Amino acid sequence: MRFGLLGGFTSSSTNVEQMKLSSVSLYHAGVALHVPVGPTFAVQFQLQYQVKGATLDKMDTSPASFQSLETKVGYVELPVQLQLRIPLPVVRPYLFGEPFLGYALNLYSKSLGDEVRDFGTANIQRMEYGLGLGGGVDIWKIQVSARYFWNFGSLCADDGKVSTNAVAETVTSAFKDKRHFNGFSVTAVLFF
Repeated sequence: MRFGLLGGFTSSSTNVEQMKLSSVSLYHAGVALHVPVGPTFAVQFQLQYQVKGATLDKMDTSPASFQSLETKVGYVELPVQLQLRIPLPVVRPYLFGEPFLGYALNLYSKSLGDEVRDFGTANIQRMEYGLGLGGGVDIWKIQVSARYFWNFGSLCADDGKVSTNAVAETVTSAFKDKRHFNGFSVTAVLFF
């Protein structure tokens, strides 16, 4: 078993229909526990803080119309990485599947100078869950991996309540109907 510190780059966006969303380059950091289970299989538990988001330059559809929107949500996530490894002496490449569960800790959303930092006001769902698939390489005490992840839950809270705040209305309009963050991340882990 090995314990390590991790950090990396996250690029996420959403799959909102009929709108052009740009990805936001953000980050993640945390800890990892690597448990080998035989020469070709390992389980790696991680606890990390992950920031995901998206920007939208313009929207002119009913019911909302605005010039720009920026949304960032910080999650505490628990991914469990199931690794299939090639047991070479020095460099050990691997493929992995990674189900994850997360809980949103903070939110920042801005449109036309109006800011929202409250989940209830913005109508953003706090729980998230999904799957990541990727590959990596393990060299000595350093592990580097890349993955694509899919969030399966909705970004909008299920109650459908919308406040009179312009950002909340815009976010709800943009992310309703099971819209969520998907993206790509690169992670480095230093094991001790």
